[in-house]
Amino acid sequence: MNMNMTIPGAVVKDVRASLPRHKTLKYGRRKLTDIRSAAMHHSATKSGSPEAFAGYHVNTNGWPGIAYHFVVQKDGTIYWCNDLEAISYHVGNSNRHALGICLVGDFRTQKPTLAQLDAAHRLIQHLQVQIPSMKQVLGHQEYPGYAWKDCPAFPMIKFRSDYSQFLQKAVDKVKTPIQVPVAISMNGSMLSVSGFLQEGVSMLPVRAVANAAGGKVEWIEQTMDVRVNGKDLNEKVISGSAYAPARELAAVLGIQVEWDDPNKIVKLRGV
Repeated sequence: MNMNMTIPGAVVKDVRASLPRHKTLKYGRRKLTDIRSAAMHHSATKSGSPEAFAGYHVNTNGWPGIAYHFVVQKDGTIYWCNDLEAISYHVGNSNRHALGICLVGDFRTQKPTLAQLDAAHRLIQHLQVQIPSMKQVLGHQEYPGYAWKDCPAFPMIKFRSDYSQFLQKAVDKVKTPIQVPVAISMNGSMLSVSGFLQEGVSMLPVRAVANAAGGKVEWIEQTMDVRVNGKDLNEKVISGSAYAPARELAAVLGIQVEWDDPNKIVKLRGV
């Protein structure tokens, strides 16, 4: 099955056709609905590549191909290594129901990079949307028969907690609030854009206001954050546009803000 592997904020490289494979052996196949969990691994090597892992698994272990479905490099690049339907060898008797994700590194002595963890979170989120049956995220050592194995050698309780926060942040960024429109003026001149009131807080369009005030706006793709003049904001992303609290935005832009309640106008001054 050809699945969409375009993951916002992540680089995915499909290497399924180029990795070393056994000349005669092939992995068994399953239905996507057979997949119940994502199995997290570390490579137990300080560096490495899908090609190197595949070569070892085929030539040394005699397996049909690389053990993992995905390999995540330290820079966050995700390599797609096996069809999701492939029953590859990575968690023994649980192989039929598990999808293998390997982060490159020996996490007995190293730590996963922030880029790796972010990429892993994005990958799992994407897969869980396309494979609803994949509800669990487990470490290798959490599968039956592997309690002895120190893999992935980073705390899975924290990984799952961080993943839950990642999911909540993604939901918060696309959630549409109840909007009461507000007008915006800059030094007495009305801007052509508007903001809205949310729970008593005036939310203003970040880029339009920053441009009017001469500020610098950056979109941080990996964390889905907006920065103005190098500072993070508590923004909401709605239909592709970022909105931030008026007073917070004014503070980073170095301008004054005043609220005209009767006319529902946010008045900005100081440019």
